[in-house]
Amino acid sequence: MSRHERRYLRYLERHKKQGTTTASYSAGGARASARDVASAANAPIHESLVPANLFEHGIGNLLFSRSMPDGRIAVAGFLLDLYCLGVKNAFFHIMTRDEYAEAMRSWTAAQEMRPMDSACLRKLVEGGVAYARELGFSPHADYAEASQIFGDVQSTACSWHFEYGRDGKPFYVSGPHEAAAQVQAIVKQLERRLGPGNFDYLVLEGPAGEF
Repeated sequence: MSRHERRYLRYLERHKKQGTTTASYSAGGARASARDVASAANAPIHESLVPANLFEHGIGNLLFSRSMPDGRIAVAGFLLDLYCLGVKNAFFHIMTRDEYAEAMRSWTAAQEMRPMDSACLRKLVEGGVAYARELGFSPHADYAEASQIFGDVQSTACSWHFEYGRDGKPFYVSGPHEAAAQVQAIVKQLERRLGPGNFDYLVLEGPAGEF
């Protein structure tokens, strides 16, 4: 096992002990209506946040929020796998400011979050989706709704260049919510698209794989 993989396993074990989950942060507030989603796309940006260790670990929850006209906060979250699968989970919720503050306390207890320019966050997420699509993987079903929060933010305004994969090729790490059949299907898809030996993967077993 490489040094990187050992570090990744320690990261997973730490999140398991903290009782947090990287697969899906729970979000309070009401499920957004189509009207709320459309309204949020034009509201002032509230926060644009990424995990401080995102590029070290290759996976994490990105948060993008806007201030609604009625004072509530619209927030979208994206579980982004930079190494292989793109957006593995996503949500869009409307919260009161108190609910948002409470949720942020929970989220930041799980991992340190840092601001990122909104154009760069959009570019980072959409680049991950495009990378995964090239490998044959679609984003989470809720991504289409959640991504509408970006609205008129232009990813082309970001001059940063983001790398996907690890060491020049995809690196798949099985998640705690992926059954054995799903893990096998992902590996077989990578083999079909890239050929054996042209990607790396790490299958986590037992409690160490639980965030």
